[in-house]
Amino acid sequence: MSSTIALFLLIATHAQTALPDRIVVAPVAPQHPRHSEAAIIALKDASLLLGWTDFYGDNGADHGPARIVGRISKDNGVTWGDVHTLIENDGGCNVMEVNFLRLRDGRIALFHCQKNTEEKDCRVMMRTSADEGKTWSAAKQMSPPDHYVGLTNGRSLRLKTGRILLEAWEGGDSYCYLSDDDGATWREGKRIKPDKADSYEPICIERKDGSVLMLMRTMAESQYRSISQDGGETWDTPKPTQLLCTPSPAALTRIPTTGDLLVIWNHNPGAKSRNPLTSAISRDEGETWEQFRDIESTPDDAWAYPAVTWAGNNALATYFNYKGGLSLNLRIIPADLFYIK
Repeated sequence: MSSTIALFLLIATHAQTALPDRIVVAPVAPQHPRHSEAAIIALKDASLLLGWTDFYGDNGADHGPARIVGRISKDNGVTWGDVHTLIENDGGCNVMEVNFLRLRDGRIALFHCQKNTEEKDCRVMMRTSADEGKTWSAAKQMSPPDHYVGLTNGRSLRLKTGRILLEAWEGGDSYCYLSDDDGATWREGKRIKPDKADSYEPICIERKDGSVLMLMRTMAESQYRSISQDGGETWDTPKPTQLLCTPSPAALTRIPTTGDLLVIWNHNPGAKSRNPLTSAISRDEGETWEQFRDIESTPDDAWAYPAVTWAGNNALATYFNYKGGLSLNLRIIPADLFYIK
């Protein structure tokens, strides 16, 4: 093989394995110190609605003032329209943690937290839109009064039975809100937590056999997992996985083209920062994980709260970074790149 051909093959291989450039869809700005915790939903006209938490004023802390805002993309996430408010801040602190789900009657459900105090009052709220996200109904409270119940962004799923699951956590317990009437009424499933640590910010996916896999953030240097055989009503004993990590949440989805599971999380047990941000796939429904690949690993930065939505064969992965303020980022990643180390 000539040196010219060898060089060409080297360049071609690098081009195939390199990830697409990151898009900063919501950069920090004066009086907007943090853009974080995002989710995306496809609209009926094939455009995409991106929603996220916009912290305003001079406070980007978790309980600083924030509203939920959005942008529209008509080209599968390459470019985005103007920022507009989806849910104005009606909480004592903020509204945040957006989750979208398409209901059977065509409406969009939006689940979010209304934080009223830092420790005692955080409420899970549901709103709906009958006009593709242009306007939203009044909020319906799903969680009990006088509780601090948390959500995480980019969650909620419908099972093959039609049941809706919304992942939640409280006081170290992970569980799901369940609805069998398309969101009209809700109840809690069984609460669980590992023996060695509290759990937070769970995420679920339905497996091919109809069981449900839950991953949980813990302080035990691993994403823990639990399986439900009854649609989220009850769960088996949580146990650690190969997904070693600092305490931070994961994104979990199914790759449309292969049917394999994809997880994105911070693969760095014991680290003081959320770096790197790593992907892995599972060919056996979450029993084992392989093809570990760093999506972000810049040494002087950190990355958090990933969520994934599919647009054809492309994963639209959102997450925020820390350097220079908390900006919301997007990578559009073809599915085959998750299979290349």
